Amino acid sequence: MIDAKNGRCGLAKAMLTICFSCFCYPASAAAPPDSVDVVLAQTAAPDPVPSRTEASPDPVAPLARDCEGGDADACTRLAYHHHEGDEVPQDDARATPLFARACHLGDMTGCTMAGYAYSEGRGVERSHEQAAAYYAFACYGEEATACSNLGLSYVSGDGVPKDPQRAAKLFRQACDLGSVSGCANLGVSYSLGKGVAPNQRRAARFFERACKADDQHACYNLGVLHRDGLGMPRDYKRAFALFEQSCRVDDASACGNLAMLVDDGRGVRRNRQRALELFDKACGLGEAESCFTLGRAYQIGKGIERNNARAIELLERALKLDPDTESAADARRALKAARDEAA
Repeated sequence: MIDAKNGRCGLAKAMLTICFSCFCYPASAAAPPDSVDVVLAQTAAPDPVPSRTEASPDPVAPLARDCEGGDADACTRLAYHHHEGDEVPQDDARATPLFARACHLGDMTGCTMAGYAYSEGRGVERSHEQAAAYYAFACYGEEATACSNLGLSYVSGDGVPKDPQRAAKLFRQACDLGSVSGCANLGVSYSLGKGVAPNQRRAARFFERACKADDQHACYNLGVLHRDGLGMPRDYKRAFALFEQSCRVDDASACGNLAMLVDDGRGVRRNRQRALELFDKACGLGEAESCFTLGRAYQIGKGIERNNARAIELLERALKLDPDTESAADARRALKAARDEAA
């Protein structure tokens, strides 16, 4: 399910935990936004452009010269050097204006990276409106990542009004342009019926396509469909395999749902100890429901030595991670009981 407040995946008792890939935001622009100081951060960014320069005493000097002369591609390459700390000190404050300059010179990757910077506020004051404008311009120039990020802006209403129909169209455009995240997010739109009529079979096709391209969160979402028999026969073994591979790359929701399958013995032999280890991993990755489940295990000694202090720590973490989690009311009652016992 989508967390209405922050878009994170939740474990949730109902276990329908389909989520959008975490990228970024949009708006419509017929020309690049006004040039300003920009920089990059946590949302989806295009793959770095490999540097064309050979080793030299000053590896970025030729790029700096060409960028100053109006070469958009050189500006983007130079910006990546500063953004990633490649042969120069890492400095987003220098990288961002270079991405913005590349955009104004016509490089769509530069536009996407400038939008990425504004969406996270690294090296520039955060502005979802500015991010959306850069994404919109880059998407108009058929930069696939920008289209997907723009779609997420319309999902969450960051910098633009919420418009799930517009978002779904952008995800389709991004997918058609080759964006793996665009395909994954289009799958979510179909699975949740956001901006399109619900269609789990179509959702599965897009998740499968993204999963084969190594989008592990799409693999997790596909696992949810297999586990719950949505658009296909229920298949716990296939769900287990998909959750397991996504958990290996630290997808918190995958680890939490994998723990539940192992704990219940669905698709795999029941193993309480292994389940507790997976709940612990998911909790460490920020999955609130897993923290609650593990906290209760320590509180009552279910499959593990009773430890009230550890239970308090985990229950507090669950509520700190998500005070509105599905089990929040139970977590508060359990935490009160644990504190009363410790007093």
